[in-house]
Amino acid sequence: MKKNELLSVFHALQSGKNRTSLAVVVGVLAMLLLLLSELLPSGTTQKAAVSTAQTATVSQYQAQLEQQLEELISQLQGAGHTAVMVTLSTGEETVYAVDTQTGDMQQQETHVLLQDGSALAETTYLPQVCGVAVLCEGGGDVRVAARITELLHSLLDLPTNRICVEQRKR
Repeated sequence: MKKNELLSVFHALQSGKNRTSLAVVVGVLAMLLLLLSELLPSGTTQKAAVSTAQTATVSQYQAQLEQQLEELISQLQGAGHTAVMVTLSTGEETVYAVDTQTGDMQQQETHVLLQDGSALAETTYLPQVCGVAVLCEGGGDVRVAARITELLHSLLDLPTNRICVEQRKR
């Protein structure tokens, strides 16, 4: 349609007897725009990729921590072959730099952005360890279990009620 044809249709719909038709047409167009906005891809794919990357980082941290604890505990006299499982209560947490501008009656805070548009990370906190389970050949010996519990308590600053040491099947 040409511009003149569109204008003539619009003027015809604007006349008094066709106002309800105009309202219906505008409503249908609005619904179509809403439907199109839902169907078009948005920026959520980038957020999902970041979330997946953070999950992978947390999983890597957990696996690395478990491996280090297994190696350390297995070297403890009487522990023997060891398996360790660590549970984390939180994910990795990042604190971003903030620029604060203070006026007479108000205070405005904005995140400091880098050239690529991402926020400047000030600090990143590792996930918090919630509990540790240890299975080792010497776990049935109370003295060995107590030494392992004390070791984990000292290393992870974890209360002893969140550390479980048991004997491994032979």
